[in-house]
Amino acid sequence: MLSTLFATFVATAHIITALRLVCFRRRGSRIRRGIALLAALLIGTLLCNAVDIMVFQQPVTIWQGSLAILLLILVYRSRGNLAALMRPTP
Repeated sequence: MLSTLFATFVATAHIITALRLVCFRRRGSRIRRGIALLAALLIGTLLCNAVDIMVFQQPVTIWQGSLAILLLILVYRSRGNLAALMRPTP
């Protein structure tokens, strides 16, 4: 029961992260094709992982869950801007 709830939580975190990346608004910033390709690959990977967890009942470890939550927090703090996540800060 608890493992199923945790797996659902991790899959939901993946879906929310992917949706936040999809809903990113450029607001006049230039399009960088490499970052856009990387974002598309990350979105696809997150959604495929969520489907894998939900449909095929793949087991989820605590480390996968912590990575999902960390990625969710980072993407939301950057407002879905993947380039901002990759940019070094002084």
